[in-house]
Amino acid sequence: MHYRIINWNIERHGPGSWQAASLTGDIAVLKPDLVCLTEAWKQTLSQLDGYSVSAPGAAWSAQDPDERKVLLWSRRSWENVEVAHELDSLGGCLTGLTTIGPDKVRIVGLCIPYQFASPLGQVSKAKQWEMHERFLCKLEPLLSKWSTERPMIVLGDFNRRMPRSWGPKKSYELLERVFERLNIVTTGSLDNVDDRTVDHVAVSSQFNPSQVMGIPAESADGRKRSDHFGVMVDCLYTGFQTRHF
Repeated sequence: MHYRIINWNIERHGPGSWQAASLTGDIAVLKPDLVCLTEAWKQTLSQLDGYSVSAPGAAWSAQDPDERKVLLWSRRSWENVEVAHELDSLGGCLTGLTTIGPDKVRIVGLCIPYQFASPLGQVSKAKQWEMHERFLCKLEPLLSKWSTERPMIVLGDFNRRMPRSWGPKKSYELLERVFERLNIVTTGSLDNVDDRTVDHVAVSSQFNPSQVMGIPAESADGRKRSDHFGVMVDCLYTGFQTRHF
């Protein structure tokens, strides 16, 4: 069964902005089955036929009550939606179950803190990469548990290019260890944009990627819609035939 995934950080552009209208219009044309938007608003995908869930996440700067660190949209309905509060207080983490074919699949949307992230109002700012590493340490046991239960997709803003080209080796090795049970299919330079991304898609063994490509940050008329380009992944899902969980 073919399954299309889109992942994009939309740089906090509100639902009434031309940037959000342009990129969500492109998303609709691509007819995804699953979308993860980070640094979005709860209304951003309201025009798509499907089901949205979202989590506010941590505030690193002043933000509108409708802003969301993670927004997940699925063509099929959601069940057992949970905010991982131990992670949502540092960055953003939302998980829930949706269906692919006859199977319930776990989806995990993440916004891992960037290197300078620090809680809004904290007088003594967090050290560089401190929040990033704390988030990963708390994520590790959750992914380890979830990966044994059912097929899984983890996606969002990881705030690290892969393979590593800059930043602490320690935190990069931690990222690799946390995701060692999954295949991060967005590693390396992506077709259509010829660049590496910080917005990744990681899948369990039941998903075989057939196409991984970037979606340009620029609109058709050349205007920049976000400081991130989008990511699209097409997979063949075989979970209903081979179960490894």
